[in-house]
Amino acid sequence: MNASAYGVRRNSVFCGGMAGGGRVTLRDATLRTPAEDADILVVTRHFALRWGGAEHSLAAILDELRTVRPSWTWSVSDGGFDPPHTLRRLPLLQLVLRRRELQESAANFRGRLALVQSLVGPTLLNALPRSVLAVYFARDVRYWGEWCNHERGIRRAVKGLYQLAQAPLVALYRRDVQRALSRANLVVANSNFMAERLRAFSGREALVVYPRTPLATLPLPEAGAVVGMVGDGADKGGHVLRALALRFPEITFRVHARASALSALPSNVVFAGWESDPARLYQGLRLMLVPSQVAEAYGRVALEALGFGVPALVSRVGGLPETVPDPSWTVADYGNAEAWCSAFADAFAEAPNRRQAAYEFATVRQRTVDEQHQQLVQRILALGGE
Repeated sequence: MNASAYGVRRNSVFCGGMAGGGRVTLRDATLRTPAEDADILVVTRHFALRWGGAEHSLAAILDELRTVRPSWTWSVSDGGFDPPHTLRRLPLLQLVLRRRELQESAANFRGRLALVQSLVGPTLLNALPRSVLAVYFARDVRYWGEWCNHERGIRRAVKGLYQLAQAPLVALYRRDVQRALSRANLVVANSNFMAERLRAFSGREALVVYPRTPLATLPLPEAGAVVGMVGDGADKGGHVLRALALRFPEITFRVHARASALSALPSNVVFAGWESDPARLYQGLRLMLVPSQVAEAYGRVALEALGFGVPALVSRVGGLPETVPDPSWTVADYGNAEAWCSAFADAFAEAPNRRQAAYEFATVRQRTVDEQHQQLVQRILALGGE
């Protein structure tokens, strides 16, 4: 991995790198090239850490582009979006406070093409010179100002007040997103669900490109007896996990997350911390749970599990149904813990019989993703003048 291929400093608006081989990485980079000296501007957050699916997906696309056009030079920006602790829960306020700085920085870019995603993306995209062609990646409903309240009890009331206070900032941000979608030369969505929501929100058509996910090499790993889940917060369905663990005390549930959001976990719930290696994440699992309470754009975890021969049971919301082969692998009343208990009993019993179907679905999806990525790379190359 060539750490100097791209560069970022967390508190600068634009930072850059140079041409050269190697995978895309921002980790330990020290170069700082003015944006106007680069061919391509990339706007994203958390890229160095590869925290989420959006970062992994963009990295895969950039790796492919660099392989085809190693002569292109790049400038990668996180928008300097590293807020002080007091503002970390107020990202829209920080965005407004830094709006002019971000716009002035974007106006200085003199390259040929910008690839934009994340919360800060619309503000930067709208300020780019008209000569710069732009690709806008819409990977989350929050990208156009939809923040859901998935909390429960007193926390729900508190968050409701927080959302009410943020309403003027959300309205401003949604206008920015509308302008960015209109301004972009190409809009990319990571699921059919996202493409449909974009069409309803702005009338803009999007190219659907599913994220890449790994596949286990055959033979498949031996099936285990553990049920897996990533994250246990309210948005991830923590109340569902608790209900299932209490209803099925003989079954072990393993949760992977950076920190547990639940207190006093049942004794059959094992908190295993964060795991970045998919092979270790899905090792020993019989079934993967994705009881999300929000409209996930796609559901990378579910499809990853299938690629390792682990069937998944997911909420029938957002893009999650696109990641499993059959509606019977989804829960329609996904907010109802009793509905999950009923569906779980059947899914757990059937899991050994679903392993092959899971892997075959993931294999077919990988071929689709290969075709979609090739099409996207060609579209970007055409925009870049190649």
